[in-house]
Amino acid sequence: MLSLALAGLALAGCGFRPLYGEGSPAAAMRGRFVLETPDGQPGFEMRERLLERLGPADQPVYRLSVRLDLDTEGSALTQQDYTTRYDVSGVARYEVLPLAGGAPVLTGTVTSATAYSAPEGDSSSAFASLVAGRDAEVRVARAMADQIVMELAVTAGDRAP
Repeated sequence: MLSLALAGLALAGCGFRPLYGEGSPAAAMRGRFVLETPDGQPGFEMRERLLERLGPADQPVYRLSVRLDLDTEGSALTQQDYTTRYDVSGVARYEVLPLAGGAPVLTGTVTSATAYSAPEGDSSSAFASLVAGRDAEVRVARAMADQIVMELAVTAGDRAP
């Protein structure tokens, strides 16, 4: 317990401040973004995750615009040439624009990847494979939304008034 207290004092002495600590620029970014996300299920899931993390735009200052590209590629084949594993990768390009107009204050690209199995056989189902593929796309979209929020939080001090 004493070592934990000493570690806290050491961090305080070096200027460490929690990212979302009281009064921090990252804590103040909640409710400041109008969201523009792609249509479709992955875009919807990304929007929901961004809303969860950034809050609804009750005092908007910026527009967060996101373009999402997903790619699914077979990565494992059986001897009968059936694909049984798929890799899903995503790239999200985003920009933060002031609602008052002007150039973007932040642009960036985030990536994520996952995989899912689509076994071939009498006990497997096409529906189960379809659901697994959609779930993989959702996981990728949500992971990229989390990365975008982290980049917004880390750079929030650059946009603070």
